[in-house]
Amino acid sequence: MNQSRMCEHKLDDVTVVIPTYNRSEELARALNSLVVQTDRDFDVIVCDDGSTEDIASVTHSFANSLRLQLLRIDNSGGPARPRNTAIQATRTRWVSFLDSDDWWFPERMARVKAELDEDCDIVYHQLSVERADRSAFAKPAHGASLGDALRVADPLTHMIRFGNPLPTSATTVRNELMQTIGGFEENRELASVEDFDAWLRLASRGVRMKMIPERLGAYWVGAEQISTFNPHQYERQRNLFQRQLQLLPLSYRALAQSNFSYLLGSYALDLGLPGAREHYRDISLRLEPVRWVKARLRLLRLRAKNP
Repeated sequence: MNQSRMCEHKLDDVTVVIPTYNRSEELARALNSLVVQTDRDFDVIVCDDGSTEDIASVTHSFANSLRLQLLRIDNSGGPARPRNTAIQATRTRWVSFLDSDDWWFPERMARVKAELDEDCDIVYHQLSVERADRSAFAKPAHGASLGDALRVADPLTHMIRFGNPLPTSATTVRNELMQTIGGFEENRELASVEDFDAWLRLASRGVRMKMIPERLGAYWVGAEQISTFNPHQYERQRNLFQRQLQLLPLSYRALAQSNFSYLLGSYALDLGLPGAREHYRDISLRLEPVRWVKARLRLLRLRAKNP
């Protein structure tokens, strides 16, 4: 296995970080997508989260095609720790995240590198949703796009009001910023939302973001991921919002309380869980008049159905 020959520091030097657990075939697909990049001047670190499959054989088969380093850790049960382990080993100016079941289109790295400069801290793009279940009712739908343009100039305000605009496999961040925030939160109570937690912490530091409005990769939804939202994910979202209400700058907390309450109330109603009324009570009419009205209308419709 080649140890990564880290690039001399240049404005656009990048390390691709890939966490994986027992996804040999998917990992090979992801690595193949790196081999066919039109710009192949980058490093790759794969961190194996204690797989029982032979991940080393997969990475070894790419040793002559990529500047690739394999790290292995005991199983942590999620992508946060393997990502963090790889980030700690990264020596380039930028870190670009790719989940092992996703892949990039050939021009992706070249397009991203063209946008890396001293005036931005995060560059991201859209992903095309590719899923095993192509039912018209599946969400996100097969062929849909992930990755949203900011609706307001301030990234933190956008994230508080409209949610996570950054698909992890579409995001490239200054390495020093990821180091500064301590990487991704490894608490299992935030599993599957640890990426949004990291982006919120970065946005709280005033990061400058640049979006490429093109689909430059694919987000895979496998058969085991058919359910897009369930009570467990609702709990993780609630854990995330409770944590962020303690971490966000004071000037954003009232706005966050209103919007997080609206989202949690809506999730609870959609899932048939109790608590929607309690969440909706925390929406500020002054800060979010439209959402305040929407919440009341939803509650009225609920009462009409269940008098």
